[in-house]
Amino acid sequence: MADCRHSVVYQIWPRSFQDSNGDGIGDINGIRSRLPYLKSLGIDLLWISPLYQSPNDDYGYDISDYYSINPEFGTIDDLKELIREAKLLGIGILMDLVANHTSTRHAWFRQALADPSSPCRGFYFFRHGSAGGPPNNWLSFFGESAWQKAEGDMYYLTTFAATQADLNWANPAVRKEIYKIMTYYMDLGIAGFRMDVINTIDKISGLPSKDPDKEGLQFPGDYIIDRPNVETYLKEMNQEVLTPRHAVSVGEGVLVTPESVRAYTRTDSRELDMMFQFELMTLGYGVLGRYDCRKLYHFTDRDFKAAVRKWQTAMQRDGSYLGNCLSNHDNIRQLDHFGSTKRWRAKSAKALALFNFCLYGTPFIYQGEEIAMVDPHLTRKDWKDYECFHSSEAMTTILHIPPWIAEPVSSRMTRDNARTPVQWDGSANAGFTKAENPWMIVNPDYPEWNAARQEEDPGSVLNFYRACIRLRRTQEALCTGSWTEVLPEHPHVLAFLRRNEKETLLCMINLSAHRVSVKLPDCFAAEDLLSNDAPRDLKPRMVFSAWEAHLFRKIPSAL
Repeated sequence: MADCRHSVVYQIWPRSFQDSNGDGIGDINGIRSRLPYLKSLGIDLLWISPLYQSPNDDYGYDISDYYSINPEFGTIDDLKELIREAKLLGIGILMDLVANHTSTRHAWFRQALADPSSPCRGFYFFRHGSAGGPPNNWLSFFGESAWQKAEGDMYYLTTFAATQADLNWANPAVRKEIYKIMTYYMDLGIAGFRMDVINTIDKISGLPSKDPDKEGLQFPGDYIIDRPNVETYLKEMNQEVLTPRHAVSVGEGVLVTPESVRAYTRTDSRELDMMFQFELMTLGYGVLGRYDCRKLYHFTDRDFKAAVRKWQTAMQRDGSYLGNCLSNHDNIRQLDHFGSTKRWRAKSAKALALFNFCLYGTPFIYQGEEIAMVDPHLTRKDWKDYECFHSSEAMTTILHIPPWIAEPVSSRMTRDNARTPVQWDGSANAGFTKAENPWMIVNPDYPEWNAARQEEDPGSVLNFYRACIRLRRTQEALCTGSWTEVLPEHPHVLAFLRRNEKETLLCMINLSAHRVSVKLPDCFAAEDLLSNDAPRDLKPRMVFSAWEAHLFRKIPSAL
């Protein structure tokens, strides 16, 4: 297992990062061209969302060939050169391991469909229908039946998109094939894997209906999430691939709990180095997810603090560990969710950056966060996301929301918001592509908000991110120190200590867009290491302006 506690990870959604050949789609050589920028940012690891061959029903998370690169992105030789050049700069590549399912166009599935006696039939879940319908009442994550018709009364399981057939991890041959894929890419020189929905790879035996007395489709929940054999399979994966090759492993889980994350990542588990938790990222969601418009992201600063407290406190035991992030390719931009997109855009972006870099856990940056990118104003004609189309339909059929409400809500919630091209400069299409029409619209605010413009401004959001990363290089307590909350009852200020045997750091952030008073119960002599406002002395009573944030260090003489 790898030590990730001193690392900073940058996530790339390759279609929208940088186009090198003028076809309007980001690609591997585009990433290569931006390696000097990533090096200047100070990152250690680069997680790239799927590059594999795919029909793009779910933009790469439906893989048709694990050993081939999608021609839109380049070739395997391009990937080899990217790995080589990144390594020379001290940057390791994390590939996205999508192993819960394959595309229905994968050779395994095609063989399974064509020949019921094929060994590949056992790679998936094929079942006879029941009462003229699917084998059970499971609802997929994308808002439709989790079963698709094969032939006759035979169905196959698809707990995500209809063209993503679930793999049967109980079959040892499936696991062997996955480990071969992992070994292949490790041999190319990558540093490790981010593992997609990894806590769903074990399904309940027999695949029974969920709450059969209820009408309609039912989300299977604990029938497919955090089942006992997930840990068994991860231990085997660790023994077969991860530990022998010192691979970095980052788990993405669905509806994880502190208990499950601790089980997967604790020091003695030999399973994963770290996992994400999405309780912060999903604040304000309804019970049916991001498209449940009955709440529309309504939450308070107290709710935000409670989620931080819950997870940071739980991870203090057994050496369990988190990957921390506030947005990614599956969620709206962090400033639209938590910060300010207008008056306090730069200041709130810096506050959220300081927050993320000061937490217990490894900080992840999603492309564009470091220049304060925000959601565009999408309409239905801009949608690309499979989930958005199907969930919008589900809003009308399940929640009985009229289309004239469902469509703007879908535009507000869709994953497409985070997938607009990176805004590199003020030239046409933000310097992302020379094509007249990129695959996804470019946010029209790019002339003002772009990386080139911020490079020239010492006080920019981009340079603040660089300062945060430098701090993690010099302040060991930010990497390995304990986390303790201060001011838990304050309605707007999040304050916490990071401490080790040598240093004490205090992070304080006003999460609101108005002035607030702060009274510290215990004050100490300190220096202001980094702030998005004017440097100040730490005092027992202070007034913080909108989104004001500071990291203080207890001066050595007062330790």
